[in-house]
Amino acid sequence: MSWKLTTPVSVFFYRRPDHFRQVMTKIREARPAVLFGVSDGPKPGSEEIKKGVKESRGVFREMIDWPCRWELLERETNLGSYLSVSQGLDWVFERVGETIVLEDDTVPDLSFFRFMQEVLETYRDDLRVGAICGNNYDDPKDWPGEQSYRFTRYHHSWGWGTWKRAWQCFDRDEKLLLEIPRIKKENWMKLSRREWAYWERCFQRTYARKLDAWDYRWTLSLWNEHMSCIIPRVNLVRNIGFDEHATHTVDRDFASLEMHKVEPIRFPLTNPEKEDFFESLDKRVFSEHYRKLEGRRGLWKKLRDRLVGIKRA
Repeated sequence: MSWKLTTPVSVFFYRRPDHFRQVMTKIREARPAVLFGVSDGPKPGSEEIKKGVKESRGVFREMIDWPCRWELLERETNLGSYLSVSQGLDWVFERVGETIVLEDDTVPDLSFFRFMQEVLETYRDDLRVGAICGNNYDDPKDWPGEQSYRFTRYHHSWGWGTWKRAWQCFDRDEKLLLEIPRIKKENWMKLSRREWAYWERCFQRTYARKLDAWDYRWTLSLWNEHMSCIIPRVNLVRNIGFDEHATHTVDRDFASLEMHKVEPIRFPLTNPEKEDFFESLDKRVFSEHYRKLEGRRGLWKKLRDRLVGIKRA
C-alpha cells in the first residue's frame, strides 16, 4: 500500500470465530498502527457459546502478525450488545481521540480504511458531523455530480468511525427519551410524520429494553446535537451475519433484503460542494430500507409497541 493506516481501529466480537476471521483478514491487510479488540463475555449455561467466545479471542491474537500497538478487553460476563459496544467505546476513547469501528460480521473492502481515515481527518473539528459510515443503501446513479460521499441524517452502523468529541454526547444516562418532544419540534432533520412515528417506536422499544441495541440511542444522541453523518458513494462494507448466531440480523427479519454489493471507492476523493444532506435520498432510504424492516414485524408487535408508547406518553 502507498498509504499507511494510522487511525486506530476498534473491533467488537462475541462468539462467531469463522465470521470474525473474515473481518480480521481485512484488518490484517490494512495493517493499522493501533488496534483495539472488545470481546463480550459468554452467556451462562452454554458450552457452545463459551467455546465460540474463546475461539474468537484466539482469532484476534493469532492474526496480529504485523507490528502494531494492540489491546484486548475481555469481558468475564455477558453485557449484551448495548453495553458491550457503548462501554467498549468509552474504554477506547480513554486511549485515543478517534477510531474506526467494525464488528465480527462486517467485512470491509480494503478501500474502506483509507476512506474512513481521510474523511475522519477532514471533519475532525467540524461539530456538525458526528460520524462517518462505511455502508449505504443508495443507488449511486441517483447521486448528483461526482462527489465521493454525502451527508445524511441516518447513522449506518455496519462499519463506521467517530471522534471522542462526538461520542461524548452518547446518551449513557438514558435521559433523551424525555427530550423526544423537543427534538421532534425542532425537527432539523426534516422528518415527515410517518418517519417520526417509525423512529419513535424504535426509540421506545430500545429504551424499554425490548431491544438490546446501542445504535438507536446513538442516532437519537446525534439528532439531539444537530449532528449529521457521512456515507460513501459506494457500499464499502458487507454484513455476513444473517444467520441464527446473530443478535439482531436473523434470517426471519433481514435475509430477504437485498444489500448492495461491496466495491472499492475511487481516490482521490471528490468532496461534495454542499454540506446539506440530500433530503430526497434520505427519504428513499427510509421508504426502501427502514420501512421494509417495519413491514417484517408482526401486526401484534406493532400494536403492542404503539400501546406501550401511549402508556408512556
